[in-house]
Amino acid sequence: MIVAFLDLLGFSNLLKNNTEAAVDNINSFNDMIKTKVIDNKCHSIEDYRKNHPNAVEFHQFVEKTSVTAFEQMISFSDSLVLGGTDCNKFVKQLANFIATAYIEYSEPFREDFSDINKVTTNKNAEGCINGDIRYHKAFPILFRGGLSVGDDVSFFDEYHIKNSELNLSSLNVMGLTYLNAVKLESVGKGSRLFCDKSVVDAVNDETRRLIKVVDEKKKIYEIVWTIEGCEAMTYNSSDKWHNVIHGINDKMLPSAINLYQYYKNDEVLEPQYKELLNLVCVGIVKYARDECNRAAEAIDYINQVFEKKRIKLIDSSVLKNFLN
Repeated sequence: MIVAFLDLLGFSNLLKNNTEAAVDNINSFNDMIKTKVIDNKCHSIEDYRKNHPNAVEFHQFVEKTSVTAFEQMISFSDSLVLGGTDCNKFVKQLANFIATAYIEYSEPFREDFSDINKVTTNKNAEGCINGDIRYHKAFPILFRGGLSVGDDVSFFDEYHIKNSELNLSSLNVMGLTYLNAVKLESVGKGSRLFCDKSVVDAVNDETRRLIKVVDEKKKIYEIVWTIEGCEAMTYNSSDKWHNVIHGINDKMLPSAINLYQYYKNDEVLEPQYKELLNLVCVGIVKYARDECNRAAEAIDYINQVFEKKRIKLIDSSVLKNFLN
């Protein structure tokens, strides 16, 4: 079984400074999963064949944007534990889920801002008193996680007490595989998905293209979820280069730049958002190379944006350490 342990990035700091935004963040990622599960049950491949001319390819897109590989899920505080048996589908769907969360909830930060606490979204918050409408406080949903594969893991029902009543409806997890995932989550900074060699050995070449080496000696790797981000929330099978340009101009890079520049003088948070900015660049350039054979053009395009923002330029070294 493959297990992922995910933590919301920056949640402790957010909880201290903006409790309302912290609650909105937790509700948002749980609602995302709920919506995806419901969508999975409402659609089938027969629907895709009827409604799309390129049914097989479109079904593959829909499959990796769903959460069907998440066979087990535990949500507590700002953390998620996920389990599944199809390692390839699990990795792709997890990467797409994290990319979708980032893209959707970082949209308000694509424009310049001076105070993050005053940025709002167009999403209605739940639980408002007297039927009043309150919009979600904007804050990017960014996860850092660890993944491991093994047989030493067990998800099982557990008792919990609610309103003084004992119920058997909670889910618990234990085992060395889970423990390995928890340990991997903390090996680096930024919104990154760390994994060990058990994951590399369990996936095929198509999935392995998402993985790069972090520490070869310690056999620590990273799943670059921003590669999947180039197609998350959009489907463009005919023009992959359009996905690259869209990622640079709109979908992923502007928010990463603005968040990094906002926190660049914060000793604690600057490294986190510097890693996010780097990860977005790496993912876009890798996608441009794999899907269009135009990595150099993607690098040049990103550097044009960076020059205007006075950010250090990138080069082809962003592609180093990928497994293939």
